[in-house]
Amino acid sequence: MQTTLAETNVWTDTDRRMMARALELAQRGVGLVSPGPLVGCVVASPAGEIVGEGFYVFAEIKHAETIALELAGQKARSGTAYVSLEPHAHHGRTPPCTDALIEAQVKRVVCCTADPNPRVNGKGLATLREAGIAVTVGPRTSAARILNAEYLRLVITANVSPALSLMQLLF
Repeated sequence: MQTTLAETNVWTDTDRRMMARALELAQRGVGLVSPGPLVGCVVASPAGEIVGEGFYVFAEIKHAETIALELAGQKARSGTAYVSLEPHAHHGRTPPCTDALIEAQVKRVVCCTADPNPRVNGKGLATLREAGIAVTVGPRTSAARILNAEYLRLVITANVSPALSLMQLLF
């Protein structure tokens, strides 16, 4: 199995900076996303420049990744998408964000944490990996979980026992 940055716990300064920005963007969705999660996305060119940014607003029916990729245009190609929560791979109110990332031909996706929603939970990450995109999970996990505590609580408690829910939130 190929080693990822998540497995070696090595994060570049660029990874940390871009993920901090993605979390700042996600914060802008407070009060605008319910019942969805707070999600921010930064798309960086291969040279490490920010070429697109976005955050999710429920009413606008566009996800953070889609907005950031639209702003980035062709500059997203071979770049990195930094997303505060795992991109979804299912059709819902919007097409899968994984499809948009694949179509944009990003080389790498870095996200803080997987989405425990049963419709998402690892499927987005697997879809990206199957498309040949390097996927890293882990930088700023705690910050992303704190930011989305209400969403995570709702998703987790709707699907499992309260004791297991508490353990999933803590670990």
